[in-house]
Amino acid sequence: MKTTESLLTIAALALSMVLPSTAQAEGGVRHLFNINTVTDELKEIVPGQLFMRFWHGRDISVGVFRMVRNEQGHFPGKINRHGEEVAICTEGRLQMEIEGKTYFFGEGEVMIIPPQMPHTGTCLSDACTLVSWFTPDRTD
Repeated sequence: MKTTESLLTIAALALSMVLPSTAQAEGGVRHLFNINTVTDELKEIVPGQLFMRFWHGRDISVGVFRMVRNEQGHFPGKINRHGEEVAICTEGRLQMEIEGKTYFFGEGEVMIIPPQMPHTGTCLSDACTLVSWFTPDRTD
């Protein structure tokens, strides 16, 4: 099984444990993206440094975030506080600061961040990509 397939299986299992049984997209099942090509669909937020996109369901959101080092370095992470998050690093290596503790998070690793826990991430490699699921849906 490919790494991507393994990661998606892990994420699906994790989400089945945290989502209410009523969680489904309005209008039924939707195809969101292909994990291997999703970075082509991201919106540039900070020129040349930060790219992201969100997809929303009724009870959950999924976001893809890509941080890239350019001549100015990396965009500094900002403190986030939202619902529970399951994140998969699909590229690169990050340093996460979560409630004053430092964690390192690399390609292929999955992390669960409890709800309303302040956190920030800094990319340690030339590029980092995260796929994150949020419940309840993330509206910020």
